[in-house]
Amino acid sequence: MAPHATGDMSNQEAPLTNGETPSSKVLSHLHSYPLVHDGVETFKSHPYGSQALNLATNTYNNLVAPLHPYLATPYSYLSPYLARADQLGDSGLSKLETHLPIVKEDTQKVKEYAFAPYTYVTGTFQDEYNKTHYNNGVVKAGVAVVSFELKVVSDACAVFLGYLSKGKEQTKKKVDEVKQ
Repeated sequence: MAPHATGDMSNQEAPLTNGETPSSKVLSHLHSYPLVHDGVETFKSHPYGSQALNLATNTYNNLVAPLHPYLATPYSYLSPYLARADQLGDSGLSKLETHLPIVKEDTQKVKEYAFAPYTYVTGTFQDEYNKTHYNNGVVKAGVAVVSFELKVVSDACAVFLGYLSKGKEQTKKKVDEVKQ
């Protein structure tokens, strides 16, 4: 895990970068993910991003902040529901981490996984195009497209058969366990 992704998710008193304390477990939990953290920092460092944040802050200070005294009573009725929703969201993110542990990985590793299909397709097509022994042109591209499609289907069948054989082996082990 990256250094900025460590920390206790239940601690709401941890200061953020601007000195404020987080008011939401979900937001602090999301901010602990390296991909989200790096995205937010990139947005803040970009001129348009910082300008948008300044505009949002000024709008909040000029339009919403003066209404806080009037919204205190409705908020007091909604706060238990909002706290419960925040708690459910935080537990949902924790459950997401158990099913998709990649969200806790470093940003570069997540990018590699995200672009893996694109890398596979472009690399496979380029490989098949280079293997074709025709002169450059429409015929070479057509043959490359057909061989590319056959290669993709072949790879997909290999993955599917590997999955089926793994399931068959697991089933065979369980049957053997039951027999004993």
